[in-house]
Amino acid sequence: MASSLSTVALAYYTLPAVATLLHAVLGYWIYRRHWDRAGAKWFVITLGTGGLSAFFFWIYLLAPPVGVKRALFFPIVLFAFCSYISFTVFTGRYTGSNFHRHWLVRAAFAIILGGFVVLSLFRPAGLYTSNVRLIQEPITYYAYEVEAGLGGIYLLIYLLGGYNIYKLFVYTLSTSAQATRQLALLIAAVLSVIGITAASEFGLFPAEHLNHATYATILFNVFATLALFRFDLLNVQPVARNAVVENLRDPVLVLDSERRVVDFNEASTRIWPDLDAHVGEPFEAACPTLAEEVDPAGDDEGARLTMPADGRDRHYSVTVSRVARRDGDDEWLSVLLRDVTALEQSRWQLQKQNERLDQVASTISHDLRNPINVADGYTEILQGMIDEDGLDADEGEQALTHLDQIQTSHDRMEAIIDDILTIAREGKTVDETNPVSLATAAKDAWENVDTSDARLTVDGDCTLQADRSKFLSILENCFRNALDHGPHDVTVEVGATADGFYIEDDGPGIPAEHASNVFEYGYTTTDEGTGLGLSIVKTMAESHGWTVDHDTDYDDGARFVFSEASSEPVTETPPSVVE
Repeated sequence: MASSLSTVALAYYTLPAVATLLHAVLGYWIYRRHWDRAGAKWFVITLGTGGLSAFFFWIYLLAPPVGVKRALFFPIVLFAFCSYISFTVFTGRYTGSNFHRHWLVRAAFAIILGGFVVLSLFRPAGLYTSNVRLIQEPITYYAYEVEAGLGGIYLLIYLLGGYNIYKLFVYTLSTSAQATRQLALLIAAVLSVIGITAASEFGLFPAEHLNHATYATILFNVFATLALFRFDLLNVQPVARNAVVENLRDPVLVLDSERRVVDFNEASTRIWPDLDAHVGEPFEAACPTLAEEVDPAGDDEGARLTMPADGRDRHYSVTVSRVARRDGDDEWLSVLLRDVTALEQSRWQLQKQNERLDQVASTISHDLRNPINVADGYTEILQGMIDEDGLDADEGEQALTHLDQIQTSHDRMEAIIDDILTIAREGKTVDETNPVSLATAAKDAWENVDTSDARLTVDGDCTLQADRSKFLSILENCFRNALDHGPHDVTVEVGATADGFYIEDDGPGIPAEHASNVFEYGYTTTDEGTGLGLSIVKTMAESHGWTVDHDTDYDDGARFVFSEASSEPVTETPPSVVE
């Protein structure tokens, strides 16, 4: 019997030193390897304060009964309470719920620490401890009865521990399989401390009146060691449902294998305020409007619908994802409604703008052309009348000169109308493109322009994704610009670049004072030009998503560089010349 008691006593005196060592080793290892991980600092604080409590408890057991032993009660309990509080903060940070920031939890922290310090200093009767007595079997320690004040603090500690278990359990159910074992070990660690401490209160250990919380931390460290070294506790933080899905601004529904609504996030209640009452019901019954538009079993990827939310209609894009459960026996579905109201409003505005452009083009085409045609008709009549009436030579010549000027103005107005119509109708964003050869398009565009004695040189080739008709218009307008402002035998060169192409000529170039205005509407340096040619070039380039710039560093004429064009180089070919 004595031998048995001696073994028990040896265990009681030795295990606190083991607990202290485990706290120190684990805390140092985390500090060295995982200090930057989520929650690592608070886990180290938990181990540090718990280790200090275990150390003072070990000294308490070895100290003589008189004086020192009773004085050590304060640091033992204070550091133990700090350890429980820091682990609560760790749990909140590690799971991403941050419940430790709630005012009730913070109030509990303040009551635990502040209340214990006050009770320890003043030791009011009936609130701290009573019936303190020295026990010498199987080891020497002080026993005491816990009074109401200290008992309330102990109760708060138990409530914190229970809440930690609850939060870890909830996140175990809602997080990925990768983190399940980590969380299970953390739950086991907390349960071991609570369970052993509660068992010691019921006198289930040899030292019936001793608080065995320090011995419980050995199991806590064992489970923490497994979680750290076997399952990378601090390397992977759980991606919990409440931290991600619940905080999404877009509604999310979860359907089981029988297409019943089994879960949803808070955003869903903006559309279906009473959705909580329909959990477990078929999808068609819980969300009838959505079910009419979307078939979860079919392929409704990207379906769009309009539903009321927060008192007004909103537009949603619906995405259905299939999720295989871990057992593999059935398949669940998640239905995500992406709010695209702003996008739909922008699309509506763009549609209205396009309609207005079409109206402007129609007005220009009909309402302006008709008066011009009428004026042209009267001009012809006047020409005939002048010829018939036989005005004298001077008057007739002057009248014909004026009529020619009127006709020239009409022709210029016709050209401007054509260019404006081109900008209005062809300047819309290109929806469909096809592979187009730069060299082939350049030669075809050259054939569409009256080039006289000018020459075209094609230096290299590439394949562009473009609307061929608009691309030809870009080339033709650049060619006309070179022909209108250059000599009759100007040479125009087209070539490929790393992200597009260039068009250059050996004409007089663009004066420096006009270099920044060449793409402005109406800008021209001749009386015959409309000033819209290069504006059309820029508009059509931008409709492809390209940019066009005037190369001011080019000194041998004018050079325009088109960039951000999706191009693929073609096998290098020698330059070709088109007369």
